[in-house]
Amino acid sequence: MTKIIAPAFLLLFFAFPLEVAAQNTVTGAFEGTISDSQTGAALKGALVEITNQQTVVTISLRTDFRGRFYQGLLIPGIYRIRVSYLGYESREVTQRLKITYTGEVVPVPVALDPAPPAGAPTPAATPTPPLAAEETEIPAGINRFDGRRSGSFTDKEVTTLPLGGITISRSFDELALLLPGVAPPPQTLGSVAGPGVGAGVGSAGQFSVNGLRSRGNNFTVDGSDNNDEDIGVRRQGFVALIPQPIESVQEYQVITLLAPAQFGRNIGGQVNAVSKSGGAQTHGSVYGRFNSSQLNARNFFDTTFGNATSTVRANGQDVLLQTRDTNGVVLSQQPLTVRNESGGEDSFTFGQTGFVVGGPIKSDQVFYFASFETNITNATEENSFVVPTVEQRGAFRTGATGIFRDPLTGAATSAIPATRNGSGIFSLYPFPNNPAGVYGANTFTQVLPAGGRGVIFSGKIDDNFNLRQRPHSFTARYNFTNDWREIPVTGGAIFSTLRPRIRTQNLSLFLNSQVSGPHSRHSKFNQVRLSYGRTRLNFEEVRDNHFQISSFFLPNTPFLLNAPQFINATTPSQPGVPNTGPVIYVRSPFSVEQELSPLGQVNLGGFSPLGVDVFNFPQRRVNNTYQLADEFTWTLNSHRLTLGADTRRSELNSDLPRNARPLVTFNGSPRLILENGALRFPTANDINPIIRAEDLAAMGAASNFFQTLNTTSNDATISLRYYQLNFYAQDSWRPTTNLSVSSGLRYK
Repeated sequence: MTKIIAPAFLLLFFAFPLEVAAQNTVTGAFEGTISDSQTGAALKGALVEITNQQTVVTISLRTDFRGRFYQGLLIPGIYRIRVSYLGYESREVTQRLKITYTGEVVPVPVALDPAPPAGAPTPAATPTPPLAAEETEIPAGINRFDGRRSGSFTDKEVTTLPLGGITISRSFDELALLLPGVAPPPQTLGSVAGPGVGAGVGSAGQFSVNGLRSRGNNFTVDGSDNNDEDIGVRRQGFVALIPQPIESVQEYQVITLLAPAQFGRNIGGQVNAVSKSGGAQTHGSVYGRFNSSQLNARNFFDTTFGNATSTVRANGQDVLLQTRDTNGVVLSQQPLTVRNESGGEDSFTFGQTGFVVGGPIKSDQVFYFASFETNITNATEENSFVVPTVEQRGAFRTGATGIFRDPLTGAATSAIPATRNGSGIFSLYPFPNNPAGVYGANTFTQVLPAGGRGVIFSGKIDDNFNLRQRPHSFTARYNFTNDWREIPVTGGAIFSTLRPRIRTQNLSLFLNSQVSGPHSRHSKFNQVRLSYGRTRLNFEEVRDNHFQISSFFLPNTPFLLNAPQFINATTPSQPGVPNTGPVIYVRSPFSVEQELSPLGQVNLGGFSPLGVDVFNFPQRRVNNTYQLADEFTWTLNSHRLTLGADTRRSELNSDLPRNARPLVTFNGSPRLILENGALRFPTANDINPIIRAEDLAAMGAASNFFQTLNTTSNDATISLRYYQLNFYAQDSWRPTTNLSVSSGLRYK
């Protein structure tokens, strides 16, 4: 008589995703419950083997008296989970572990069929194939049990989605713009996004989350601090916008709303990049990118009017440049010429090369991963500025005619168009050279350098070991970036090209430990995180050698304006009769600085400013951030309790002398007229009712003048030291299979 065994099978069903705060921004966890599908009884002692397919490191554990298992501190990646139990056929599933939801426990839908009894015929049946990662990834990535809004991108998505549309070099922070509630940052002056202070050199941030400030996000790499405390953006350079190459990132995560208690510092997005680790096999890749102006359409604002040299004319009159001796005798004379620098299309060549490599140092235990990337940009950029014409370089537009009538009374007179001081101011401005440009006859076009260099390096070592039958892992990661970039124009000013040099470093150490024993009823995990980050920034002057000369009084002091002085010596043929002959400029034996004293910046109303911003440059700083964090997780029946502390010490060493160089400003205004012992505003019938800014400049009458000059190093050095102390507790409680309650408290 054959004994009939009722068909039964073991269904491995997993609890819905739970938020486990102790599983941090670096690791995740798997959890499940095994029971007999026919009786519902929990099965104790089922063997669960979790194998990382990349490192081939296997963790074995058994279910507890409730038929449940839990394994935390798993790095993101693809795992093979194999479940076996005496009397049942083994089954396995391949699933990607993502840590989008910090410490999310991912469901693993695996069912075990009973093994046929010994000697019984085996029915012909098609074996159930193992579930692939693609089949489990979407269900496992759905979060239905807390209110956070977030998103993540796997290594495949990070490396294959098109990036670099906003900036020249690629940045994985562009991926955040694909998430709901994330918008680009406000546009800043110029086209440069960097960690500087001032117009044209500072970034508004990587992105804005839910309408909050784009500098209100918190950036981490493997959970370690990656913020620039001085600016409020990611620790970045001007070319290297991210701390490590995109090809070395395992997962990129952004929490945009309702982050749990272990996240803080900022109320905007919580952004984390998880770096790759080495595997059991040595693997690597080499990549490169190339772009050129020959492959792109010309910039709309890039004109192509050639490089013709032409003589300067004013009202149809020739403009001559004379050299005279001390007695006023003309020694030489030639027409004043300018060269149109519009040229053709701006040159641009960009090359990026890099490699990643990873593998074992000690089989199944110690692994390494390294990445290197270099960026080379050779480029020029056409820029146009507003400069005074020859006519405007004299009081009340008399630069070509000479002053032949009193500008206030109209009485006949005869005088040169500008004072010596006024000629000094105008000598700092180049003459217009591109009459077809965007500002018409006032257009001065210049092709400026816009190149850059950048190097990015990262290295990581992972050591997996057992101590007292408890699995542990130690990780060390180092990031390094070093770059410089030429910023053609700062604040829309002429002669304001800068070259910032910036270097960033980050060292992070992690110790992940399973505190509970192999037979403990309640799992306990701990992670200690220690990191150090550093940013060093310095702005160098890129001096114009065609129009500018070195400072006469302070030749080693950067950012000072100086040029040969040309004095407009044009005079009317007689009082009341304008000059109709050539306009005469005389080369002065003195420079502008010798005439006016050192100048750092000139603001002339209606025209482009001259020189680098005196309120923000020179500028340099060194920032250090030290971080020590500890996080403890305790699984207690249906509770997941997390306790943590995150402490940071910040050192901000900055040298930014405000108004470090003389600043002269000319602004126009209505002319006040004295009549019958009282002042009144002009009417349309009055002569020259408005005194323009260039009129005041011609007379050497500045509206404002800040006569300051910092020649002492470290005169404005500020050294700030402060601590950030953060403590938090998070509890995730699932009283029933369809109800999850998360509560947390954070103090900072």
